[in-house]
Amino acid sequence: MRRSLFILAALSSFILHPSSFGQLPTFEDFQRVDRIRRLTGQLQTAELLAVTQIEPGLIKLTAEKHADDATILWGAAEFVSDWPSKRQLFEQALHVGGTNAAEALRFACAAAKAQKFEVARPWLHYCQEKDADNVVPRLAELWIQRQQNLPLELAKPPAKWTAQFRDYSVEASQARIKLLEAAGYSAYAARRLGFNADSVALTMVHDLGQPPFEPVALPILKSTARAMQERQPFLLDELVGQSLERMLLSNRADAEPNPEVRMRVIEMNERRDAIKQLLADMERDTIDLAAEHQMVHYFDDALTYGEEPAMNRLAEAVRGKASNQ
Repeated sequence: MRRSLFILAALSSFILHPSSFGQLPTFEDFQRVDRIRRLTGQLQTAELLAVTQIEPGLIKLTAEKHADDATILWGAAEFVSDWPSKRQLFEQALHVGGTNAAEALRFACAAAKAQKFEVARPWLHYCQEKDADNVVPRLAELWIQRQQNLPLELAKPPAKWTAQFRDYSVEASQARIKLLEAAGYSAYAARRLGFNADSVALTMVHDLGQPPFEPVALPILKSTARAMQERQPFLLDELVGQSLERMLLSNRADAEPNPEVRMRVIEMNERRDAIKQLLADMERDTIDLAAEHQMVHYFDDALTYGEEPAMNRLAEAVRGKASNQ
């Protein structure tokens, strides 16, 4: 499963003194290592890891300087890896900015990932009330139950809803970008390092999408598979939704002889192939030719309109630039 065009490097321990921070990466640095990666065929290289390594001490110092900015605090919480610091920053962000479903859900999912289920559950219940048409808070609760080997049951299942899949990865990316810009990263570097389609919620969907399927989970999983393939900002969401739908279809007793199932699988295969081709075209014909300001616009467009429209806009801009040369 391809995670996206760009991969966020893991964080290490904090280094607090500003004099220890090295030179922040530039657009040219990323261009150079991307070309090496494409030439060698390696997804990760030592050079790429070097330019994508976030300065953890700078992140913490920036959060301390902007302790009254809830979005920057949220961005810092997204970056830190140790649970005590992550919890402190999330709680501070929620206190400064006021409780909202986006930050609360990201906090709850982070707590669940850290196995802090007693912290996650109250926030998930809050989100189930305030973000009622969103399947993610209920999926997360089912995931926790499975982790604890408990019978699966939905707390306060909605009588009727139009399911949406919102893991707030867009808002989290915007918070990370704002944090990095405040820390001194360039507009491009902040977007390149802060843009991340992946989330704990996607891992939960993947885990819950493995058979055997408990009857209580089937309705919400079917709704989730559909919702993840409709108007999602990131292509990764669509691909995970496809994988979930495939597993659910293969679990049907009539899957093999059913013509509707076969046709649906063909449709998903064609769509997946189209996504792969789009990504390949971007790598081959667009990314290496795009100017820095065009890549900044790409990331902003991806967070505003979605990845696929943003890729098409970038390709058109690069073709226009090439034709004028």
